[in-house]
Amino acid sequence: MEDWVQPGLRFLHYTLLLGLFGWAGFRGVGLRTADWLPARSGQTTALIAAALAPLMSIVLMLASIAAMMGQPMSALEWSMVEAMTLDTDMGWAFLTRTALLIVGLLALLFARGEARLAIAAVCFGAVLMMLGWSGHAAATEGALGLVHRIGNGVHLLAAGLWLGAIGWFLHLSVRAHREPGDASARPLVTIMHRFAPLGVALVAIVSVTGLLNAQLIFGLQNGSATLTTSYGLLLAAKIAVVGGMLASGAHNARTSRRSVRTNIDADQNNDAALGLLRRSLAIELTLGIVVIGLVAILGTLSPMPME
Repeated sequence: MEDWVQPGLRFLHYTLLLGLFGWAGFRGVGLRTADWLPARSGQTTALIAAALAPLMSIVLMLASIAAMMGQPMSALEWSMVEAMTLDTDMGWAFLTRTALLIVGLLALLFARGEARLAIAAVCFGAVLMMLGWSGHAAATEGALGLVHRIGNGVHLLAAGLWLGAIGWFLHLSVRAHREPGDASARPLVTIMHRFAPLGVALVAIVSVTGLLNAQLIFGLQNGSATLTTSYGLLLAAKIAVVGGMLASGAHNARTSRRSVRTNIDADQNNDAALGLLRRSLAIELTLGIVVIGLVAILGTLSPMPME
């Protein structure tokens, strides 16, 4: 059971951070002109997640220290925690991340207007960038280490916006279902079609930075050997699930969105088309959560074959 504590904490941590950045970032970028959308839409869920994020960061740091020391968290001494926190790059990155998470929470609570989401998105995005100071990216030294950490951060930022877009679209499709007529469905379809170029760019960034990370972690030329390890098998599973997300998104673009738009323009009942759209988006988001789970486990495994 203890073997799953750290991957489980990593999964919750990544889910909170990607969700917070995706929610704030896409609301400010992809839905900036959506005047029909309530300014506080999704605020309650975001506040709960923002309050949990610093706590999860602290618990994960303690779990990481305990794992490095080969001890349960209950056996950690304050002097050991203090030394690992104040005397290591990982510790300072943790302190900075936690401070940024608190600032992001305060922005959501007290900031007004566009500054609220802007400050929150910057803080949560900076936290994602700093995750590279732990895990596999932190093991790369020198100038390549900086490239690896930046690439890892950009990878997470693009993935966060991608997941944020899917989450927002699912939320808006449910809202459109609850409000009869096309008052909500029309702008939803318009925004989804406008997202297409950004969506392609995000997928390209995720792909390129994913290849860069793989090269710096185990070397693409060693791919065959890596596939004999648990790390390699889970990485292959992650790539397959991401492929499923892309296939689901492509199916969305070809059928669901076109069907919704056709029915709306014809002033027909679009419940069936909106239902198809909701299901497709729910599948995409579920697959995205599966990817986060695989990433959480991958970060605890070694890509090197056992001798």
